[in-house]
Amino acid sequence: MATNSIPVVAILGCGKRSSNNGKEGWAIGHAHAEGWLKACLELKLCGVDISPDNLAAFGKRFELPTSQLFASSAALYATVKPDFVSVCTWPALHAPMVLEAVKQGAKGIICEKPMALDLGEMTQMRDSCAKAGVRLAIAHQRRYEPNFQLGRKLLHDGAIGEKWVLEARVADNWDILSWTVHWFDIANFFFGSRPVSVLAGGDVTGQRRYQHAVENASVIFAEYPEGHQAIFITGPVGNPESYGVSLRGTKGLLQVAPTLKLWNQAGYSEPQPHATDYSEGFAGLMGEMLRAAGTDRPILCGVENCFAATEMAYAAHESIRTQRKIALPLAAQYAPLEVLTHEAKPTLPYKKVVLLADEHFGSGGREGLAEVLKCLSGESPTLVEAATGLSAETIAEADLLVLYHTHDVPSMETQKTMRAWVGAGKPLLLVHAALGAYPQWDEYTAWCGRVWDWGSSEHPHEPTTLVMTKGGLTAGWSEAWLPRDEVFIKLGQRSVVKDLLTARISTGDFPAAWISSVNPNIGIWVPGHRRDLWSLPAMREGLAALARAIQTK
Repeated sequence: MATNSIPVVAILGCGKRSSNNGKEGWAIGHAHAEGWLKACLELKLCGVDISPDNLAAFGKRFELPTSQLFASSAALYATVKPDFVSVCTWPALHAPMVLEAVKQGAKGIICEKPMALDLGEMTQMRDSCAKAGVRLAIAHQRRYEPNFQLGRKLLHDGAIGEKWVLEARVADNWDILSWTVHWFDIANFFFGSRPVSVLAGGDVTGQRRYQHAVENASVIFAEYPEGHQAIFITGPVGNPESYGVSLRGTKGLLQVAPTLKLWNQAGYSEPQPHATDYSEGFAGLMGEMLRAAGTDRPILCGVENCFAATEMAYAAHESIRTQRKIALPLAAQYAPLEVLTHEAKPTLPYKKVVLLADEHFGSGGREGLAEVLKCLSGESPTLVEAATGLSAETIAEADLLVLYHTHDVPSMETQKTMRAWVGAGKPLLLVHAALGAYPQWDEYTAWCGRVWDWGSSEHPHEPTTLVMTKGGLTAGWSEAWLPRDEVFIKLGQRSVVKDLLTARISTGDFPAAWISSVNPNIGIWVPGHRRDLWSLPAMREGLAALARAIQTK
């Protein structure tokens, strides 16, 4: 640092370690503060946190006067112009706080990982710092740790030969952005480059951590120049070394974490790292930042080296989203998991659903339909056994009535209840099996429009293409393919209907969804014998579109 003055360092986001906060309870600001104090014997440390408790704990830990503790970055900059800033907040604030520190004249900035919440923010941070001459580093401090320093040297000295394959694991239900980016960075550090492509699969259910979208588990394959490869497994507990990194080559195997172990033509050994300038991760990072500020001196964790780790995270997410291998540099400027979890999803215009159903010959269709109704409405449907039937009390709070069964004879109470429901213009969906229900109840079969004639109707099992009729449903697709399932043919006509959808199989086109012309509050959906079919988007979107299409009073 080209100055003789005492450097002023601000920690933005002190945090407070707390077991009650689970994975969101890491006081990483304390670790940064310790690193700065170990790297520089004399500096002025400031803390910033919106939580009074976190701020007080930070002040107590580092024996700071209240004049060096601030409730916001605005309060900090109104009083102090720090030379160096550590951004230790949750990721949503990384980009704005880095950009603010640049405007406030900081000489050097260390930003926690992940660097930012999308590639667009990352690029803006990097370019703004470069334009202003501000040194920016990302907290991938493991580059400085002795095991990784020696591991990289052994690798490049030929200890395990060529064509390296790195395998890294992160356990305990962690996610890519919160943890695996460290192993991405170590792979890049060892191989001396970022990968040329990333291919990933993941379990995405809409979970959020640190207020951004994360996956529950993932497997990632990265291809590097010169034939090197890396495999990253995140989430499951796995083996006892669930936070391990190992590499194999043409002539041996090197384990780097949690300990250094080497197997090669010379036998087995446990190499011991020597003391270096990088004897401790954070202290090494802060020390380099102090020395590099105002110069062109390289920083091991400089953004020019560590940008790629978070870029890889978003490439992995884009691969999960698109189910494709993603080439780097990454083109997508957005956060792929946010796109995935915020994509338009079909919904029902009804919340309270009553499902009158039977087990339909053990097909699982009832369970699949119930799952879809919960997904579409946000609430589990009230399941009523077909043999029990309906009553006014059963459906008193219902917004939508759905039938999925082949029960023969309705009770008088069921007939009365359904007649009142339909007569009041309330929405009724008759799904798959319901076309074979109550065959002797003429009023019901007229509501169906078409019915399963137990003596003459057929149901071939074939792959099917669902085709929207002109002016039919609005479901986001005009054609959709379904795997092999029952397709109803030779249905009996009982009343006039408006066709919305056909099922195309090898022998022709057959009705797949329609609305009663006499009672436009009644919709009929034919596919859905097996449970697994209900997990397909076309089924969910189509049923939701039908529910929106039926006219109610």
